[in-house]
Amino acid sequence: MPRLRRRQREELAVAVMAIAGRMGEDAFQSLDVLLGSRTMRPLVDRTLFGGGEDDDEHGSGRRSLLWLWPTIVEICNLFPLRSPRWWVMRRSGGLWSDLQIADYAENDHYIGLLHMRRSTLNKLLQKVGPLLEKEATRFRLPLPPAKKLAYAIHRWGHGDSHWHSCSAYGMGKTSALRAIREVAEAFHASYPNVVSFGGFEDRHRRMWKFEGLGFPNCWGCIDCTHVYMDKPRLKDGDDYCSGRHNRFSIVAQLVVDSELKILDLCYGFPGTVGDARVLKNMLLYRRALKGSLFVDDPEDPFVAERPSIPGVPGGYLLGNGGYPSLPWLVMPYDRQPRLTRAMQQFDALHKIVTSCMERFFGVFKMRFQFFYRPHLTDITRERLEFRACCILHNLRQDWGDMPKADGEVSDASFGGTCPHPDVDRRVDGFPLESMFGRERGQAVRDALCTEVLRLWEVRREA
Repeated sequence: MPRLRRRQREELAVAVMAIAGRMGEDAFQSLDVLLGSRTMRPLVDRTLFGGGEDDDEHGSGRRSLLWLWPTIVEICNLFPLRSPRWWVMRRSGGLWSDLQIADYAENDHYIGLLHMRRSTLNKLLQKVGPLLEKEATRFRLPLPPAKKLAYAIHRWGHGDSHWHSCSAYGMGKTSALRAIREVAEAFHASYPNVVSFGGFEDRHRRMWKFEGLGFPNCWGCIDCTHVYMDKPRLKDGDDYCSGRHNRFSIVAQLVVDSELKILDLCYGFPGTVGDARVLKNMLLYRRALKGSLFVDDPEDPFVAERPSIPGVPGGYLLGNGGYPSLPWLVMPYDRQPRLTRAMQQFDALHKIVTSCMERFFGVFKMRFQFFYRPHLTDITRERLEFRACCILHNLRQDWGDMPKADGEVSDASFGGTCPHPDVDRRVDGFPLESMFGRERGQAVRDALCTEVLRLWEVRREA
């Protein structure tokens, strides 16, 4: 409908008053006939609404048309709008009002907006809610903890910019940035040990599952991924622009188990940094060199239940060819100048098991699309947010709040649907000597290759 001018609005108001007045008089006359008395007394002077001295004896013109006053004001725009508060951004209910419970289908609505069930959000709110509460001041009320938590999860789940998402939750950009930082810090304070290798029982259960996949005493898999972004301000763009993709990115290195749970992480290196350099700057690397990781603890009650592999001193990680060969980091043989059939078969089994890393990156970036799409970034704040998302990912894995893709059968399985390597299964043995550094890592890999192929033959004959 085209916008009406003031003169046209006045003419329309007169027509509406005439029609509504006539309809109202007919209604009053019908009630008078039914009730036998007058139904309404004049509320204001009848002359205000066109009543005169020559009204009929029934007094139909004396009935007030005051009930039309809101319509007249709205059409004629008699009262001006209130002055805008230029220091406050305009807000609306938006998505926050949509998250209020109104029917029995709220689970589907929560999954669409927050990528999680309502029960999961309630569990998180009970834990981090007290840390998000603020005191009310004289000037304004604080944001509810539930709104802060919902906005942070929505922002991480969809990757929308603050200008598009903050108004949907009835808050300004500054309040949205502050809310996300508070939620991330609350996750760190409430769940400090969720991203870790766990205790003795957790490690034993993890090694037992990797043993079922053909790699006994394995602690997990390690790999890197790129988080794409716009060029950081006050930074050299050449450091963050990877030559392979020709895009600005940050490197994230993670250690993951067979259940797609995060055990360790490192985030924030420029996109041009290689996997090996990121590894050597991790706390994981320093702990492994000091002997506090990947070794059998004398106090571990489950040591006797695990198999002892000749030539493999303790636990290890599975990595790709971009990492150095270390006694606790097993990489494939694919870069060897001459590959035997046993090496080819070991590489095939190694690739099947380490495929959980690619599956993890797909699940993680589907849950948290903020780290999938290019975006403006503050590296210090984003490092805090990335760790909070890793904590949230592990919690959802523990609580069973998984995406539909998690219901599919994993390739890392030795069941009947597992694609076995199409090579000869004869084992080529290599003598193991006491060596250090890269050579010792290669010797550990050779010993592990012999044990993995032996287990494969046992499962194949069973």
